Amino acid sequence: MRLRLLTLLLLLGTLAGCKTLDGGGTSQPAGPQPSAQLTGSEEARFFSKSGLTACAGGALVGLATCKLTNTCDSDKGMITAAMVGCGVGMGANYYLDQRRAEYANTEQRLDTMIADVREDNRKLQTLTATATDVLNQDKQKLAALKTQLAQKQVDQAAAQQQLAQVDANTRYLRSSLANLQKREQEWRQVAAAEQQQSPQNQALNSEINRMQKQIISLQENVQQVEQQRAAIVLG
Repeated sequence: MRLRLLTLLLLLGTLAGCKTLDGGGTSQPAGPQPSAQLTGSEEARFFSKSGLTACAGGALVGLATCKLTNTCDSDKGMITAAMVGCGVGMGANYYLDQRRAEYANTEQRLDTMIADVREDNRKLQTLTATATDVLNQDKQKLAALKTQLAQKQVDQAAAQQQLAQVDANTRYLRSSLANLQKREQEWRQVAAAEQQQSPQNQALNSEINRMQKQIISLQENVQQVEQQRAAIVLG
């Protein structure tokens, strides 16, 4: 067990230190960056990273809390703390193996899985609220630019800056959406592997469906801004 824990810690430490594994860790292109309202949100940062990197951050927080509060009295406890931060971040199969090792009782295991998806949905709800605010601001900017273009009163340099900012925001959210869709797929694999005719299984699928609806809503909002943006062409 200690060897497994050390391996997990080494993996997580390596991933946490690596900034080029995915879109959430790569260097940003030159020019305007995504709105600080987005990048400053813990939930947005979490979903802007792909599985392994996001898992590393969450797991290290879980392990640090565990050690600092002395709430883990065993290697198993520390691995469990890491799992709380990961969810399905390290893949459906790994997640299933860990939860099945932790809970032999099916009902208890499903209850824990439901709680994990609910936590993802809570984070996603916060992200959606933040993203909606940012996207609404971008819609207003684009509407104002369209009016200025019609009246031939456009400051080209300022307009280019505003459009680049809008592009940075939608690019950031597109990356987040790709990771969210992957996360939803992982949860569906978990639910499929835990096929039980029980209220818990229905609740698990219900939470995953709620995640899907939130993802679709965010995706539609991003598409609206992209379409509005595509209609503006500077001379």
